[in-house]
Amino acid sequence: MTSGIMLSDNMGASKDAMDEEGNAAADLGLVARIRESFDSLTATEREAAQFILGHLTDVLVCNSVELSQLSGISQPTLSRLYRKLGYANAVEFRRDVRRIHRPGAPEIAHDTQCDDLLTDHLHRDEESLKRTFEGLDRARLASVCQSMATARRVAVIGYRNGYPVALHLREQLIQLRDNVDILPVPGQSIAEDLVDYVPGDVIVVVAVGRRLPFFSRLIDLLLERGLTVVVIGDAAARNAVIGRNVTFLTVVLNSHVLSSFTAAFALSGLLADEVEKCLASSGNAVRTRIEDINGCFDVFDELEE
Repeated sequence: MTSGIMLSDNMGASKDAMDEEGNAAADLGLVARIRESFDSLTATEREAAQFILGHLTDVLVCNSVELSQLSGISQPTLSRLYRKLGYANAVEFRRDVRRIHRPGAPEIAHDTQCDDLLTDHLHRDEESLKRTFEGLDRARLASVCQSMATARRVAVIGYRNGYPVALHLREQLIQLRDNVDILPVPGQSIAEDLVDYVPGDVIVVVAVGRRLPFFSRLIDLLLERGLTVVVIGDAAARNAVIGRNVTFLTVVLNSHVLSSFTAAFALSGLLADEVEKCLASSGNAVRTRIEDINGCFDVFDELEE
């Protein structure tokens, strides 16, 4: 993380000095501005500052209106905060953020004041869940879940932090219907599996946090093969698929020291419940399938009583 923006004279730092300091010191530039100004900020401005530190990717990929909607903080308040931190305007602020943060990199929030870590985490997860669920289009959600319920095959793809979320979603769906896969199989390439999917099949791609460089090419390949593509991702992933014919479900991540993926797991649970609702309404014997699965558990004595 590097920063080439000159700090104001009263902070006594120059561009050359910042360049020589390197990544760690450059990161402290933005944090230091917030720390030094924190006591003079209003309560709303403090909330905005905390949000920015934990959502640097969102700051870069969202316009002013989107950032205001995502954070729940008005545009005038954000503009006042930029000026109090020593930036002439939002453009200069984003230019500085761009130099210290790469979209998709792990968010690391440098908390300025946190006396109760437990309460702080709870509050952040509550906000993350609230914004994620409020941002969902119910009609679009119902439509994509109907597709997942009736498709010949469904696959869930996840890499890095997205893999545990993808695995969780697959484990929920496999209790409701057959032919649900998790990709890639550990240690294997994804190519051998993708050739078995045909138009009408559904592929859910979990793209939260940092993504591998072929993410965009993967989406293009799935669409070229005529597959129905659903992407569960954060703002950076949404920006990467603009213009493509995919159903995008936005997850609002929250950060304290590192990112929390609570909202991503919660959205997976919501999708599974909605798929169950679609299957039940069509007369599909979900309950019978679950009973059969439990019967297999009993045969192998896999679960504790």
